[in-house]
Amino acid sequence: MSPNDVLNELGEQGILPPEQQAGIADVEQRRLFSLHWELRAMLYIGILLLSSGLGLLVYDNFDRIGHGALLVVIAIACAGSFVFAWRNRPEWTINQTKSRSALGDYALILACLLFLTLEGYAQYAYNVFGERYGLVTLLPALLFLPLAYRFDHRGVLGMALTALVSWVGVTVRPLELYFKTNFVNQATVFSAIGLALVLIGVALFLDRKRVKPHFTYTYLTLAGNLLMVALLGGLFNFGEIRLGFAGGLAVACLVLDAYARREGFFVFLLMSVVYGYIGITFLFFHYLRPANDDIYYWYFIITGIAAVYYLMSQLPKQNRADESV
Repeated sequence: MSPNDVLNELGEQGILPPEQQAGIADVEQRRLFSLHWELRAMLYIGILLLSSGLGLLVYDNFDRIGHGALLVVIAIACAGSFVFAWRNRPEWTINQTKSRSALGDYALILACLLFLTLEGYAQYAYNVFGERYGLVTLLPALLFLPLAYRFDHRGVLGMALTALVSWVGVTVRPLELYFKTNFVNQATVFSAIGLALVLIGVALFLDRKRVKPHFTYTYLTLAGNLLMVALLGGLFNFGEIRLGFAGGLAVACLVLDAYARREGFFVFLLMSVVYGYIGITFLFFHYLRPANDDIYYWYFIITGIAAVYYLMSQLPKQNRADESV
């Protein structure tokens, strides 16, 4: 209901006198409207467009401008962004803090994106890392992780963790999991599971010590998705130990569900339901192989309704808003 609807309802019930209703309505109409999130979204979009445009410029003009000149320009822009962000850095604390400038956070994001462009272009033009491709992803992880803590920036933390995942040789692409990822290789699957468990352990340990506890959500979101996708990859591809992955997926879903109920994060409840539903559906049709097409139809109708009902029944219990990265 809108504020006017509430005021009208209270007026009709006689709870608010007409003069008070008119006064509150006048205050409500004159109240300032915050454009905070709209402006933040525009700034982030602008940074992404700027970095994308720079990449297109490099791609279209490197033969005319020259590799060295382009690298110098990108390096200067990257260094300038880092300097601006550093001059407006927040005070160091283990608790949540903010940059001294409204543009400091965006300058840091731009600097990190420019660093990735600089690194990738240097590798393309001069092959500075040779055949050691792991260094291309390890270096950003080693740089961005301390920057995320020093500047208290969850966006940079997400970039650092993504680079770390890439360094391990894992690419999380749920929609293309079965056909186009590295999860057909057991070593990759177990590496992904191990990394996810390590990240979850680090997140919970730091949260218990109250060291940047607001970072826990970012850690658990990325590590949780990585763990669930890796378990599904093992479930799909390795028949000889399929039941082991099914058991691991069940335990992970139960733990995520319990954590979501305790902490009030709906996204973890959604993860447990979606990934669990995919796993159960795969096992159902893999082992039962129903010959009647009606079974397929009724299975998806009944289970889909049950999953949506469960999520909707739990939604009012989530008393803590999910944090944005």
